[in-house]
Amino acid sequence: MYQAAAVSVALIGLVMWRVLPRFAVHSTLSYPQLMASMAHLWQRYPALRRAALAQGALSIAFSAFWSTLAVMLSEHYHMGSAVAGGFGIAGAAGALAAPLAGGLADKFGAGKVTQMGAALVTLSFALMFVLPLLPVHAQLALIALSAIGFDLGLQSSLVAHQNLVYGLEPQARGRLNALLFTVVFIGMSLGSVLGSKLYVLAGWNGVVTLAVITGALALAIRLLENARILAAERSAS
Repeated sequence: MYQAAAVSVALIGLVMWRVLPRFAVHSTLSYPQLMASMAHLWQRYPALRRAALAQGALSIAFSAFWSTLAVMLSEHYHMGSAVAGGFGIAGAAGALAAPLAGGLADKFGAGKVTQMGAALVTLSFALMFVLPLLPVHAQLALIALSAIGFDLGLQSSLVAHQNLVYGLEPQARGRLNALLFTVVFIGMSLGSVLGSKLYVLAGWNGVVTLAVITGALALAIRLLENARILAAERSAS
């Protein structure tokens, strides 16, 4: 399986190398200078830090869920890893959110979309608290629907955060994106570790609680950012 995955990645890399457009290089900075400039970008833009922290918090919830789902399905429903993969296919529907989120960001503003995305993630996980009250088939349906919901929210928030970040300094998009995704992957790593430990200590409710808290944290960051912007606009007027 791993060999097939490696071959697939290599083939996709070759195809992308052939078909992706080539862009002129505008920066004359060396690699060490580029790395140092990323630290300056992080310090210069508070909006970048808030966007990265909010998306990182959502990534904790995302990773905590997916890193423990297969174990939970096996222990509670006696289902194998293939079924967990099926939930992954359901969650992949969130990829459809990318063009929708881009359109919403253009229409209502990227900040509003990040709030909606974080709220959807938080609500989708919070719904899982009612699992014990439902029959088995309804529980599984709710888990699938929640996976679709939080993935839609996560992807929408990511697209909107990228929209916000890219506008800070268009000529440094690559470095800004690298900083954003550095925090995202740190969040995913933390989610895997915390999710696994909480599952052992508190079961599935522990994982769901972590996801709700981190989703609410991301929402709070975005709401506070929106309040700050509104206050600045009122002061300017």
